[in-house]
Amino acid sequence: MGPRAIEKPAADWNRVPPTDIAVDCHVHLFPERLFEAIRRWFAQAGWAIPYPHRTGEVLDLLRAFGVRECWALPYAHKPGVAAELNAWMADVQREHAMVRGFFAVHPDDDVADLARRAVDDHGLCGMKIHCEVQQVAISDPRLDPAFDLLERRGLPCVLHSGDAPYPYTRPHLDVSRVAERLRRNPALHAVIAHLGAMQTAEYLKLMDQYPGLHLEISFTKAPGVAELDKFDWNGLARYAERILFGSDFPNLTFIYAEQVENWLALDWVRQNHDAFFGGNAHRLLSRKGDMRLGA
Repeated sequence: MGPRAIEKPAADWNRVPPTDIAVDCHVHLFPERLFEAIRRWFAQAGWAIPYPHRTGEVLDLLRAFGVRECWALPYAHKPGVAAELNAWMADVQREHAMVRGFFAVHPDDDVADLARRAVDDHGLCGMKIHCEVQQVAISDPRLDPAFDLLERRGLPCVLHSGDAPYPYTRPHLDVSRVAERLRRNPALHAVIAHLGAMQTAEYLKLMDQYPGLHLEISFTKAPGVAELDKFDWNGLARYAERILFGSDFPNLTFIYAEQVENWLALDWVRQNHDAFFGGNAHRLLSRKGDMRLGA
């Protein structure tokens, strides 16, 4: 999960993966000014990112890569921005058939109102929380109204709750905070980004307890990412129905196709190809069209 710069011919960056991808469940889209600020932060941190960040260009490139659908994941880095961000995401979802927009909340805002409006008024598909950027634990009671709504509606949430790529583990990034949330919301469809690294083993134990818990693989089995080099990738095979492909596009320090190729090298991924590259993600959103307002 650590960043790195690589030097390859420009054509390699746009190399098409060797398989179509029904769903990339970890894609970032933001309004242009906010995305420009995010890119400046990455540049100052030493990340070399060759991919575009404007919405139309990002989606065009994903389509060229063979991606048919993507989960667009925002997050609110400070109070007062989530409502506008969610309205913008709803517009993007309406304008682009391939986008499944998720919503943001901030714990210092009216979380209940944000979540209800995001789902009922905007038709967004789930929620994204980034614990380190937002400086919040998944178990924070201020988030209860959003998680309660998602659990009632059967909608997923994507949680960047692990401690990678940070060189520390803080209390709000510990897997115990997710365990606490799942004790309160045991039917929650939670998708843990980046395999929950560097606490993947602990998250796998939680998966044995909570059938609604899923893992997403972005920025893990990827070129130049050394933190999980000794991880037993084949040990994930028993959870094949709850592992989702995601890329973290466009914020990559490696070639999009390489991450796809590295996962396809595993027998269990090839044997579960359709589930891994979209079927599992489709299943998590399958109830959305049947929801009743206010349910």
